Amino acid sequence: MEYTWDLSIFYNDYTDLKYQNDIAKIEERIEQLNQTGRTLSKEQVCESLTAFLKIQEELNLLIEEVYGYSSLRISADVNDVAAAKEIGKIQVLLQKTVPANVLFDKFLKEIDLSVIDWDPFLKSYRFLLKEEQKRAQHLLSDPEEVLISKLSMVASDSWSELQSKLTSNLSVKVKGFPERMPLSAVRNLAYDASSQVRKNAYRAELKSYESIQDAVAMALNNIKREVNIICELRGYPDALEMTLQQSAMSRKTLNAMIEAIKEELPHFRKYYQIKAKALKHRNGLPFYDLFAPLGSLTKTFTFEQAKEMVLDVYRSFSEELYQMGKTAFENRWIDVLPREGKVGGAFCAGALNHHQSRVLTNFNGSLGDVQTLAHELGHAYHNHIIYQNEPLNRNFPMPLAETASILCQTLMSKKIARDMTDPLEKITVLEQSLQEDTQCIVDILSRFLFENKVLNTPVSIPLSTRDLCQMMVEAQKESYGDGLDMKYLHPYMWLCKSHYYSTFSFYNWPYAFGLLYGKGLYRNYQKNPKQFVENYDRMLRNTALMSVEEVAETMGIHIEEKSFWKESLKTIEEDIDALEVLLAEHQMI
Repeated sequence: MEYTWDLSIFYNDYTDLKYQNDIAKIEERIEQLNQTGRTLSKEQVCESLTAFLKIQEELNLLIEEVYGYSSLRISADVNDVAAAKEIGKIQVLLQKTVPANVLFDKFLKEIDLSVIDWDPFLKSYRFLLKEEQKRAQHLLSDPEEVLISKLSMVASDSWSELQSKLTSNLSVKVKGFPERMPLSAVRNLAYDASSQVRKNAYRAELKSYESIQDAVAMALNNIKREVNIICELRGYPDALEMTLQQSAMSRKTLNAMIEAIKEELPHFRKYYQIKAKALKHRNGLPFYDLFAPLGSLTKTFTFEQAKEMVLDVYRSFSEELYQMGKTAFENRWIDVLPREGKVGGAFCAGALNHHQSRVLTNFNGSLGDVQTLAHELGHAYHNHIIYQNEPLNRNFPMPLAETASILCQTLMSKKIARDMTDPLEKITVLEQSLQEDTQCIVDILSRFLFENKVLNTPVSIPLSTRDLCQMMVEAQKESYGDGLDMKYLHPYMWLCKSHYYSTFSFYNWPYAFGLLYGKGLYRNYQKNPKQFVENYDRMLRNTALMSVEEVAETMGIHIEEKSFWKESLKTIEEDIDALEVLLAEHQMI
C-alpha cells in the first residue's frame, strides 16, 4: 500500500501546461470580474447578480485547483520552495479580486434581495447572498479594503507561515532514543505504553520550544493584534462576534453550550482523578499522562488493519459511506506517516473539482490514530455530499465542519466497544473514547479561555512568551481544575497548535460543538437508522445553505437551548461512570 497521497489529479508539476493554462484563465476571469463589478446596476439587479456570480463560479473552481495543489504540497513538505512561491503568486492574483468584491458587497448592501425569488439560479444562492449582505454592513472604504487585503499577505499570512515552518522543522532529542525526531513524532509519544517514554517526551517537547518560543510568540501577538484592529475598524463589538457571524451561528447557541460545559466540569475532573489513581498518581493526572493507555489493549495497529477497521464501521452505517472510504484507500487520498518537514496533526482538504478529498495524518499505530483516520475520512464524506451543491454553495460554517467527522468517529468507538469481549480491553477502548471526548470539551474550553484572554489584551500591549505561558496555565487550571497535577501542566499549548495562527479567531469551540452535536445526532441514529441516514445526507448538503440553528432544526434539534447540550454531555458522563465501575471491578483503583 502507498503511504503518500497522489496529487496527479491536479497537475504533474508546475511546468504542466494545464497548470499554466489555469493560471492564465484565473487572470482572465479576474479581469472579467472587475469589469462586471464596475457595471453592477440597481436597475438590473437580477442580471447584475447573475453575471457576477457566474464568473465567480468559474473563478472559484480554478482557484480551488491551483491553490489546493500548492497547499497540499507544502503541507506534505513545508520546505517545498516551489509550492511556497506559487502560493505567493496566487495570493497576489487574488488581491486583484478585492476591488470587484468590494463593489459587489456594496451593491448587495443597498438592494432588496426579495427580487431573486423569481430567478431559479439566484434563488439557489439565497443563503450565500443574505450572509454576504450581513457582512457588507461592516465594509470599509474601497481603498481601505484593498489595503487590508494586500497587507494581510505580509502580516497575518506570513506570521502563520512562520509558526508552521518553525514547528514543522523543529528537531527534538528525546532521552532513550538514538536519533532526533520531528515534533509531530515526539507528540505522538504521549500515547506510548511506557510511562517513562511519555514523561521523557513531554520534557523534551517543552525544552525544544525554548529555541523558537520568542519568534512564535511574536507571530501569535501580531496575528491577534491584527484581528483586534480589523474588528474595531469594521465596527464589531469583539472578535468573537465577528467569528460567530462568519460561522452563521448565534451567540445564544454558543453561550448555551459553554454554560452546559462549565456545569459538567466536575464530572470531567472526576474522570481525570480516576485515571490518575489507575496510573498510581496521587495529586491528579500529570499532563504527560493525559493520553496514557489503560487496560490490556496495548498493541498498535498497522495502517492496513486500520483501513479494515474503518471500512467495517463505514459499511455498518451506509453503502455510500463505505464506497467512499474504499475509494479513498484504493486511490491514494491519504498521506499517512510522520516525517520531518511534514505538518503535524491531521486534516482533510476537499478536491471537489474531482469529487475527491485528500487526508493528511501522522499515523503511528495507536488506537487514537485509527480513530483519527475514521474522523478525517468523515470530513471526506461531508465533501462527498456537498459536491452535489452549486460551486459557490460548498462552503459550510466552521461549527458544522465537524458534523460528519464526529459521527464517523462515534460510530467507530461504539462498534469497537461492542466487539470487545475482554473486560480489560474494553477499559482501553472506553478510556480511549473518553480521552478524545475530554480533549474536545475540557482542553477546547481551555483554548477558548486562553484566546479570550489574548484578544482582550489591548493592542498596545505586546504579550511576552512568559505572559502567554502564564495565560495558558491559568486557562488550563480553570478548565481541568484538580483533575490535573498542577506541577505538570503544558504552558506551551499556544505554541504548537496551528489553530491560533489565523485571522479566523476562536478556531476551538467549533470542535466542542461538533462533538456534542454529533453525539446528539448519534442518539437520533440509534432510534431509526434507516430514516436517519436518508435525512443525514440531506442535512450535510444543507450545512452550506442554512444557518447553524436552521440546519439543526431539520433534524429536530434545538441548539439554542441548554438542555440539548446537557443531554449530549450526559452521554460522556455515562461513559465516565462505566469506566469507574470497570476499573474498580479489576482493582485498578
